[in-house]
Parts: sequence; structure tokens; C-alpha cells
Amino acid sequence: MARQFLRLLEKLGHDVEIASSLRTWEAGDEERQEAILEASVRERERLLIRWLDHPPQTWFTYHLYHKAPDHLGPAIADILGIAYVVAEPSISPDQENGRWRRPWAHARAAIERADALLPITLNDERGLVAAGLPRRKIVRLPPFIDTPDVSTGRGDARLALVRDFGLDQDRVIAITVAMMRPGDKLESYRVLARTLATLNREDMQLLVIGDGPSRGEIEHLLAGRAVFAGILDEDSIRRIMAGGDLFVWPAINEAYGMAILLAQACGCPVAAGDAPGVGEIVSHGCTGLLTPPGDAASLAHAVSRLLDNPALRRSMGDAGRRHVLRNHSCDAARRVLARVLEMQP
Repeated sequence: MARQFLRLLEKLGHDVEIASSLRTWEAGDEERQEAILEASVRERERLLIRWLDHPPQTWFTYHLYHKAPDHLGPAIADILGIAYVVAEPSISPDQENGRWRRPWAHARAAIERADALLPITLNDERGLVAAGLPRRKIVRLPPFIDTPDVSTGRGDARLALVRDFGLDQDRVIAITVAMMRPGDKLESYRVLARTLATLNREDMQLLVIGDGPSRGEIEHLLAGRAVFAGILDEDSIRRIMAGGDLFVWPAINEAYGMAILLAQACGCPVAAGDAPGVGEIVSHGCTGLLTPPGDAASLAHAVSRLLDNPALRRSMGDAGRRHVLRNHSCDAARRVLARVLEMQP
């Protein structure tokens, strides 16, 4: 999503610079939080000296929340007198008095300081309103992607997919794209393993794209039931999606899922867990089938329904591409972001 914002700002005619590589994310360790604060003070001073005579027009922060507060943008915007815009801000009330209480307070203060807030999900938008943020500052910007050109046809893409990964031309090709790390991603893979065991269909093959520290465990979980492609670049994933028959992912606690959005853009129907953000980008019964989060049996039933009905897969795939073009394309996002930036002083 961050890369999408960079490209979108450039398309709007802005000169975009990544101001700092300072990383403020941490896992709830107070000593680490203090070290981050000290590093942030030094980084602010460096940037202010650099920009004192030629300040930027706007400071743009992406994904501001209690685990990753912005210690730079608010102070720099105040001193230089420039606009401060935050995309994907979120406030988690449950963390106000937890182990992230200090960074939570910093994140909350930064969100309050922002001139414009661009929540990605409806849940984040509601959280900002519930926290008392002025409604005039909040502009919903649904997740968006560059929509791929699939005019060359799914047939050619499928043949390439079969050739490159040794898949069976006569079996349905399901795709999963996700990082392999502990936490919610690993739990999703565990649900996926139970789903495949419940499904037990010989007419489907699964291609898994992704890598990470949990890959060994995930390969064990899916042994004999999946082909592993490893980590691939975005263009390669787009070509694979265009040749696939369906996309499947349990989506445990998924914010929304860029891979799910991309699958629909490529005309690939979706079977996924109904996490709140996923339900905002997948139209259940139209572009895919959503099931209760963590329910492997229900997800297996949804996949089986798609396997048994090629016409349904085609209709959902076509509807998914139209849905993304209409609601989640860069053109749709550009109109929203241009309006927000034009309103800044």
C-alpha cells in the first residue's frame, strides 16, 4: 500500500521524497520506545536544518498507529508551517493503558494534529469518529491498486503458469499469496491446511506465493497439498493471478488484503475469511465467497462450490475486475487524494 501511495502522489505531479528511514515500530518494550524517541529528536533536527530554507509543501505519513507512532511529522509540520496528512491512521482504545501506552499517546497526538486523515477501512474511519476527531478532517480512501492489463487473455496466462510451476493443465489452479511469518499469517496458513484436509479434492492444485521465517512450518503444514513459488515481484504475481482459477485465503485478522484486491483485479474469484476489512473489498456472492473467520469447514465448502461451478468462477471473476476498476483503482483514489491535497494550505 505504501508503494501505491508513492506512485499515486507522483502521478498527481508531486516530487516525492522518502524523508527518513527511521523505523518507529516496536513490540511493546519501554526501553526500545525511549531509544526510538531519542533517535527521533536527532532525526528531526537533521531534517529541519536541511529544509529550513526550502521546506517541502506537505508531510505525508502512512500507517500511523500505536505500534508505529510518527515522532517526526507533527513537529516538523509545525515548525516549517506545512500541511500534515496521514493515510491509514487508526486509534485502538484498548491500547491506551497497555504496554504501548506511551507510543499510543504519541500516535493519538499526531492524529489530532493532522490537517487531513485518510482512513483505508470503514473500521478505522469509525474509530476516528468515535475518538472525537473532527469529521471535516476525515476523508475515506478505500484501498487501491494499479489495475493490470489482462487483455492478452487468461488462456495464455494459464499456459505460462502451468509451464513455469509444473502444474496440471486439467486441474483447477488455486492461488494463495501471503507472507510466512508468526502471528495472524501463520494462523491463516494453519486454517488453510485444515481447509485443504477437509476439502480433500483431487481436482484442485494450490500454488502458494510467499516467504518468511515460518516457511518451514508452513511447508510441513501443506506438505503434499501445495506447490511453493517463494517470494515473487509484483508483476510476476499479476501474471500468475491472471492464469489462476480462484484465490483462497483464510484472512485471520486481515486489515483488508492487497493480494485479495489484486486477485479480483485479475479476474480471479475469491474464497476468503470474512475479516472486517476483507468484507469491504469483496462483494460476497458477487466477486467471491466469504466465510466466518477461522472456520475451515465453511471455507472448504466455499472452495468446493467454486470448484463445482466453472460458470460461477467466470462470472465472479468478471464481476471482481469490474468492482476493482470502479471502486479500488488508482483513478478512483487519485480523485480523492487530489481533492484532499488541494484543500491543504
